[in-house]
Amino acid sequence: MAVSLRWEHNALPRHIDVIKTANQQDDCIVDALNRLEVTPQGPPMEAVFAPLASGGAMAVYKLTVTFAKGQSHPLVCKIPHERQLVYTSGAERQVNTTQELLDYLVRLADHLAERAPGLFPRSGGVWHWQTPEGVPCHLLIEEFIPGISIERMKYADEESWTNDSMSTEVYFQRRTAQERLAIATFVRLWDALDRRQFTSDPSPWNLLVQPHEDDTDMPQTATIIDLHSLEEDAGLSYVAQRLAAVYGLRQEVLDNALLPGILDVLGQDEGRELLRAELPQLEAEAKLASQRLGVSLQQPLLNAIRAL
Repeated sequence: MAVSLRWEHNALPRHIDVIKTANQQDDCIVDALNRLEVTPQGPPMEAVFAPLASGGAMAVYKLTVTFAKGQSHPLVCKIPHERQLVYTSGAERQVNTTQELLDYLVRLADHLAERAPGLFPRSGGVWHWQTPEGVPCHLLIEEFIPGISIERMKYADEESWTNDSMSTEVYFQRRTAQERLAIATFVRLWDALDRRQFTSDPSPWNLLVQPHEDDTDMPQTATIIDLHSLEEDAGLSYVAQRLAAVYGLRQEVLDNALLPGILDVLGQDEGRELLRAELPQLEAEAKLASQRLGVSLQQPLLNAIRAL
């Protein structure tokens, strides 16, 4: 039996039609709750939709389901924009249609839920159909992850520091911990994907954490809420360079966040061994870049790895 739907704030008419159709034809909300093993007392009675984001590749809605006994449970509902999406660049997993993309995201979420619980939202499922006019429609439902992005937390700390409500010492302690956690989280992703794939955008905007009231203590885990193109055959040299490109090549970042974050996941001994094994490739790439640009931008990273 389809769940009653209600809308808060502004929702596009096309998105309303997509959700209504999936709810009526496929009972998608009940199926998603079952797939996510949500077991409150009583059947779901109403689902309230509120927009979360409309940029990027998909429109995102928060879906709050209320049950007969008064309990509620949040989910995330994603609807692709009408333009075609392309997700991975590797030939083995190249996807060419929005349907293939979404099916791949479900398989990816299932894999990560098994290999690294909490690293990525669990999938409630995906639904595909066509309108009578032949227009393809798609709907993806995921676990809702509460929290704020690491980047937003960094901005809040910077504002507190600028306003003299946070000391310089505490500010830099927190910033280092935030960057180290972000780096470790993305290295966990690489590790969970058999050390063969890595995201092209390891941004702190894509990481959610539970904020902590204490000025110095930081959350110990983060969840990746969005995965952009996954690069195939991504070795540790690629991972280290992508992370350095996002978080910086300053010596304090390399010494206190980048390399420690990598070692947090891979272990001190294995991590050092793996990083040192990448030095020949990193040195060759740095030499080529230096010949083209006249400067070796990767030299600080090379020096930091040699010093391990």
